[in-house]
Amino acid sequence: MVDGKWLMENVKQIINLFMSKLMIILLSILMIEAKAQSVDSLVEEALKNNPQLKSLQFKITASEKRVESINTLPAPSLSVEFSQVPTNSIDVLNQSISNNLALSQMFPLGGKLNAMAEVERKNTLVEGNNYEIYKINLTAQVKMSYFTLWLIDRKIDVQKKNITFINDVIKSVESSYYTNKINQADFLTLQGEIASNETQLLILEKQKEAEIYKLNKLLGRNLDSRDVFALIDFKAENLSSSQSKLEELLGYSNPALKKMSGMIEMNKAMIEANNRELIPDLMVQGMFMRMPRGMILTSKTDLAMLAMETPKTEYMYSLMFSINLPFAPWSINKYKAKEEEITAGISSIEYEKNDMQREMTSQLKAVLVKYNTAVDLTKLYNDKVIPLYGKAAESQVSAYQNNRTGVTTVIDSYRMLLMQQMNFYMAQADTQMALAEIEMMVGSELK
Repeated sequence: MVDGKWLMENVKQIINLFMSKLMIILLSILMIEAKAQSVDSLVEEALKNNPQLKSLQFKITASEKRVESINTLPAPSLSVEFSQVPTNSIDVLNQSISNNLALSQMFPLGGKLNAMAEVERKNTLVEGNNYEIYKINLTAQVKMSYFTLWLIDRKIDVQKKNITFINDVIKSVESSYYTNKINQADFLTLQGEIASNETQLLILEKQKEAEIYKLNKLLGRNLDSRDVFALIDFKAENLSSSQSKLEELLGYSNPALKKMSGMIEMNKAMIEANNRELIPDLMVQGMFMRMPRGMILTSKTDLAMLAMETPKTEYMYSLMFSINLPFAPWSINKYKAKEEEITAGISSIEYEKNDMQREMTSQLKAVLVKYNTAVDLTKLYNDKVIPLYGKAAESQVSAYQNNRTGVTTVIDSYRMLLMQQMNFYMAQADTQMALAEIEMMVGSELK
């Protein structure tokens, strides 16, 4: 029979040791908390420094400059010709029949340049949608990674508390073990429990390391940086919009769906630009001619009069106007077939957009179920499960003090309490991660 007074002293010693170790853990947590960042600050950092987001921003700028480039007349052509130079002379300037300087310019008619520029303007909007798609996905990924890191930290805290508690129990009963006041099975069970918790702690530390690499990549930081700490207590965001409101918001706010609409508009602009190609282009050319040996002789030239005159340099000019004929029967099918190709592409995009919206709506409904479940679980764990397991652990301690149960039962009850605490943390993290997924789908933050 184990002495009751010895049990009381043993339990008090265990509790005192546990509380002192707990204070040390809390102090270290407070030091980390001082370096911790909120999820909003990390999102802001990611939007500022993420390389892929910067790349997409430059693509928008490139598309805007392409609009300016396209809406410009084609370059003119300048040509110089020395015509009919005798083979026995190198004086191309004076021995040629004529020196010709020509300047030509193509003028696209019918607003072709503006039509092609309009296509690029629509493409700029599509590039903007690509930017928004990545931006909203990046925001959601940072939030989910942040709360995953927060959850791992909480799991690590739970494991450390469990290890600390069991170590304190072992230290308090170690002397009793050698005096046979506690059996060997209980002692070995305690040691095995510590080994199991240390294994889980190692796994969690490696998971945290991997998650930090992922978060650093999203933030644009050095991948080997370790200055990433999640706040212990964060301001939980709650969803206030109804399901029907969210589905409506998804329809007109989701950047992926807006991109599909933009692609349809861009293809319609391509049809307009293609049809304008049927309007002829105008080519204007002006030529200045210098004839150093005079006018060219013909069969009707009066040679008698020419014999009395010294040849003199003559100057003249010529103008040429030409148009192409894209509506010629053997050419027009090129433009008709192109229009049919683009029209078929528009139909394809419309059906693809419809399927995408149905898929997103289905995913939104599933995530809403996940969110509501996590909210309900958080409330249930906080209001019922954890208080009940806390009372059960206290009862087991009381039973141990009265020699009605073994020390391993006390450890089991405390371990179950910590497990329920861990489940509570998981429900909290699931709530915030589900909210981040919902924001990603609807395409806007839900504050």
